[in-house]
Amino acid sequence: MIKLVLLTGLGSFIGGILRVFVSFILNIKFDKTLHFPIGIMAVNIIGCFLIGIFFAYFKEKPQFGELQYFLMTGILGGFTTFSTFSLETLQLFQNNEPIKAIFYVLGSVLLGITACFLGSKIHF
Repeated sequence: MIKLVLLTGLGSFIGGILRVFVSFILNIKFDKTLHFPIGIMAVNIIGCFLIGIFFAYFKEKPQFGELQYFLMTGILGGFTTFSTFSLETLQLFQNNEPIKAIFYVLGSVLLGITACFLGSKIHF
């Protein structure tokens, strides 16, 4: 168990650094013309693509479970939690639970934005 926690932590560290680097570079390059948070959007899309690849790979090769924690939970979790959100939504659809999938998406986005708004109103 401790090995999986350490692998996840190391991966999260790497993923977080990659998120800052990728979003920073893209924002510097495109923000002046787009006026849009392209960096984090790109990070989220890249993370979703990669988690799809890793999910398919590890589904066929479960013997590499430790590597799965390092790459998916660690690196991609540190890179973006949006990738995990997307994978869980996809799995709900694949399990023939479209109502749960739609509720999960709408609930996460709407409640997340509402929570962010409410949190921003707290003054210290």
